[in-house]
Amino acid sequence: MPGIREVAAYAGVGVGTVSRALNKTGYVSRETKEKIDEAVKALNYHPNELARNLYRNRSGMIGVVVPDLENPFFAKFLKYTEIELYKQGYRAVVCNTVEISSRVEELIGLMNQNVLDGLIVGVDPPENVNLKTIRKPVVSLDRNWGEKIPVVTSDNEKGGRLVAEQIVKAGCKRVLVFESRPRMKNPFESRGKEVKKALEENHVSIIRAEVEWNLLSYEYYMQAVEKYLSIFDSVDAVFAGDMIAAAALAVAQRKNIRVPEKLKIMGFDGLDIAKLTSPVLTTIRQDVPQMARRCVEALIQLLEGEKDVPLLQVCDVVLDKGGTI
Repeated sequence: MPGIREVAAYAGVGVGTVSRALNKTGYVSRETKEKIDEAVKALNYHPNELARNLYRNRSGMIGVVVPDLENPFFAKFLKYTEIELYKQGYRAVVCNTVEISSRVEELIGLMNQNVLDGLIVGVDPPENVNLKTIRKPVVSLDRNWGEKIPVVTSDNEKGGRLVAEQIVKAGCKRVLVFESRPRMKNPFESRGKEVKKALEENHVSIIRAEVEWNLLSYEYYMQAVEKYLSIFDSVDAVFAGDMIAAAALAVAQRKNIRVPEKLKIMGFDGLDIAKLTSPVLTTIRQDVPQMARRCVEALIQLLEGEKDVPLLQVCDVVLDKGGTI
């Protein structure tokens, strides 16, 4: 099996130059890099990942933690995050916090022990951990982990305005809004604030339906909708995340409430489940692949020692027009 010396000889450069090119630890001209890439391909050379990571003082492993692996939004985010990490030569250590309250603390401990090179989080920071003691880079999806932790989020304000525009345009006057109250302020909350603000400006009445912020299962969403079942007869629209919106549609159909003629339903997330309902759910689609890519890019930049990594990155949202409003 060819080694790094054979690659260097084939490319006509020194072993150190090949090492810098493959490990990205120093400047190598484009012309020389192309010669090395050609040699690697011609010789079918495969770097020793363990030795390579030891050289870089890295494990090659990134922790990715979300609230619930079963939730479609986070499952999709994990899919694209794993793909992006793999492209960068890293492996993902994936877990959720369902029924394991200490999971984040454990991952932070693994980072401090150099088992993990960094962390991508879609959950709130633990209350009993001093974030200043974390010695490896952290990037957050839609959560506030501190002023020096980069956050990737969606344009929630734009999404909120699009929701309100659809509801007002449809002539709705009394709207049931499902919302959660997380224990700390997070970027995604601005969507609900923007919706309520715009609806109130247009003299649309709002009925608030509170749901638990940290419960994301199918069963809980159905229970949440069932709890407000009697209200369906007194409202003409429902706004919620896609999962609850789909549950609301199912309950409305069971009660023989015609959608959208009698009740209009508006979602937020753009999950694949929204395409499977009948009628198809009208929703605001978040660009999950882009959010995953930006999280990984920000983490890699931090690992490479870059100083000007944006602390807030906002991804665009679009309206997916269905048949529920």
